[in-house]
Amino acid sequence: MKLRQLLEFTVDISQPLSELSAVISATLSAIPDVEHRAEILRRLDDEIVAALCALDSAEETTEEEVA
Repeated sequence: MKLRQLLEFTVDISQPLSELSAVISATLSAIPDVEHRAEILRRLDDEIVAALCALDSAEETTEEEVA
């Protein structure tokens, strides 16, 4: 049997920024190793950058279709 530690969150999407910040903080506080927390934040940053690039690309495509 594998021991797992789980956190469960309910996110109020009417306040996404504060809710996501709280989820990130709670998750990081459950990880004792500072280097592991830093790696998680780096990877999260990569995911955010990728999501922003995808949004920018989608906006450019939409603008080109309208023009």
